Amino acid sequence: MEQSIISESPAPVVADVQLPEYSLAEVATHNKKDDIWIVVHGQVFDVTNYLQDHPGGAEVLLETAGTDATADFEDVGHSEDSRDILQEYLIGTLKDAKKYVSPKAVRVIPQRSQKTAPPSSSSARSVGAIVGALGTATALLYFVNRSNPGAIDMRKAWGQIIPSKLNVSRLPGGEFAHGFIMATAVCALLGSLVAQQAAKFTKIDSGFLRYPPRIKARKRPRADPHLAKGFLDAKEFQRLPLVRKDELASNVYRLVFTLPDQKGVIGLPIGQHVAIRAVVNDTTVSRSYTPVSNNLDLGRLELLVRCYPDGLLSGQYLAKLEVGDEVEFRGPKGSMQYSRGLCTKIGMVAGGTGITPMYQLIRAICEDDRDTTEISLIYANRTENDILLREELEDFARKYPKNFKLWYMLDTAPEVWQYGTGYVTQAVLSERLPSPSPETKILLCGPPPMVSACKKTLVAMGFQKPGAISKIGDQIFCF
Repeated sequence: MEQSIISESPAPVVADVQLPEYSLAEVATHNKKDDIWIVVHGQVFDVTNYLQDHPGGAEVLLETAGTDATADFEDVGHSEDSRDILQEYLIGTLKDAKKYVSPKAVRVIPQRSQKTAPPSSSSARSVGAIVGALGTATALLYFVNRSNPGAIDMRKAWGQIIPSKLNVSRLPGGEFAHGFIMATAVCALLGSLVAQQAAKFTKIDSGFLRYPPRIKARKRPRADPHLAKGFLDAKEFQRLPLVRKDELASNVYRLVFTLPDQKGVIGLPIGQHVAIRAVVNDTTVSRSYTPVSNNLDLGRLELLVRCYPDGLLSGQYLAKLEVGDEVEFRGPKGSMQYSRGLCTKIGMVAGGTGITPMYQLIRAICEDDRDTTEISLIYANRTENDILLREELEDFARKYPKNFKLWYMLDTAPEVWQYGTGYVTQAVLSERLPSPSPETKILLCGPPPMVSACKKTLVAMGFQKPGAISKIGDQIFCF
């Protein structure tokens, strides 16, 4: 059974308080962004409320959620203040914990520099043998030269090497001394050069001291499944068969299409949409729709569409589709491509079927355990029966209260109604959406009059005015 580890000197436990004891298996169940437990030195901490305040970022805590983080905690080298802060979140102790022993430091033996490092004994013997051989050869050549007048005058040759001031002919020993000294001088010069070359062979150029100190490798980031390529082609329309059609409300349909590969993905980044093309009354018509499915839904593409009776594509084509009919799709399209870390807070205002791009982002953020982005949605409709995806939205709001806050607005509300009624005014926007800041974005999608009014009001509240064409860098983005 896997056990945790504690230090030889664990942090103090509050006196006179009997803390509950947890197993590592129990701790492992608390590994979500809205429920984070960690173990440090045999103590169990609930750091959920510390997620946004952690100096190292929320992702660091998310990576260690539900595990024994002692080694990671000590490896970073936390200060005494941080250890005191951690004690504020102490909730219990770990059952069957082991002592944590810090890794022993590695003793580094300095390597001598190339200039002072002597060659090995075997190399020295090799150099001595070479020098001796050169000396013998030089002496023999000298005597051969003396006995053969036609040979090269070795003394003149040596004179180029031996300084002229050294008059070796006057030294005791006569010609022999003369030859011996010249041979010795030449050998000393050659021996020095040979020794330098030999020393290079004994020097280790690839030793570990040539590399920088060890740096702890970061964990390889998980690939974002929403960026994976899939069925969609941005240039060519492709056909998919309709396999299911459900009427959710009056003229509102959920359309499900199947992909050629049942394990394939549609290849749609979060925030983008698809184009549908059809020939209606001998006219080619194309409209854009945001799927409510994403790359986590293998083998299918799912749309939520309101079919207006007078709509050329929705009313006269999509509303009349039957199971088995094929529809042409192209994509992905759009200038919004959400990724974790885009901002810290998102305010949303949606009306009617304008909920579909919002739902796409809400789902992606809530289903990503590493995404701590806070979302506030105002969803406006005429009546309670017009609310689309209500069950799914309220399920996300219930399961992820720190990520997603939901507020409905109705033109006509029932007698018992806990949300808002009437128009989306400045008072509603100020109360339900985050305040202007560089880390805040507002997303709008719905009927043009509602979007236009909200845009003007948000600018008056201090948000930056968007351009005619929305860009991902805008504070106010209109789908």
